[in-house]
Amino acid sequence: MAGRPVPPGSQEEETAKDPGLKLAPARPLGRLPSIDETRPAGPGPASRRGSVLGPASSFSRCNSLAGPGVGPGGRRPSLGPTPLLGSRVSFSGLPPVPACRAVPSYRTEPAPGEHWQAARTQRTLEAALAEGLRDACYVGAEAGRLARELCELVRVRVRELSPPRYKLVCSVVVGPRAGQGVLVVSRALWDAEHDGLASAVVTNASLFAVATVHGLYCE
Repeated sequence: MAGRPVPPGSQEEETAKDPGLKLAPARPLGRLPSIDETRPAGPGPASRRGSVLGPASSFSRCNSLAGPGVGPGGRRPSLGPTPLLGSRVSFSGLPPVPACRAVPSYRTEPAPGEHWQAARTQRTLEAALAEGLRDACYVGAEAGRLARELCELVRVRVRELSPPRYKLVCSVVVGPRAGQGVLVVSRALWDAEHDGLASAVVTNASLFAVATVHGLYCE
C-alpha cells in the first residue's frame, strides 16, 4: 500500500514467492551462440520441403497438391478426355472437321451435254448487273465496295447454271459515265475446246459496269 514503509527483508520474501517474475540468466558479454550450439540434438520433426542433399526426399507441398494421379515429372494430368490412339486432336478444343475428298473420275474433258454455254451465261450476267445497278449512283469512295458486291452476285448467279467441274473466275469493272472511252481487255491461258468466257456491259445514268466470267474445266 502507498505510504506504508516495507521492511527490506519482507520485500525480498514477496519477490521470491511470486512465480510470474522470472529473471533471465546472466549471459557473458562479447560472444554470441553459434548455429551448432542452438540446434537441438537428435532428429527433429519432418520438414515440409525436401532436402536436396538428403538421400530421400521428405514430404513435399507440391506433390501433395498434385494428388495421387500425378504424372511423371510431377505434372498434373489433363482434365479433358483422353483421345483415342491414332485419332486427330484439335488444339482449339473444337471437334476436327472431317476431310472431304472427291473421288477422282479420271476424266480429262466434260461429259456430253456439260460443256460451257457462252450465250446462256451472257444473258445471266446482263440480268445480274441490271439488278445490282438498278438505283446505283457512282461515288468514288464506294466504287470498290460496289464492284465486290456485283462480283459476288455474278458468281452466285452463274454458279447456279454452270456445268459441273467448272471453275469460275469473275471480274467486274465499275466507272463513271463522263463521255470518256473505256476498253476492258482480259487474257487467259486455257483449253480453247472445253473452256470459255462470257462478258456483259450495263450502264445507267451515272456509271457503267463490265462483267467478265471465265469458265475453266477442272478435274
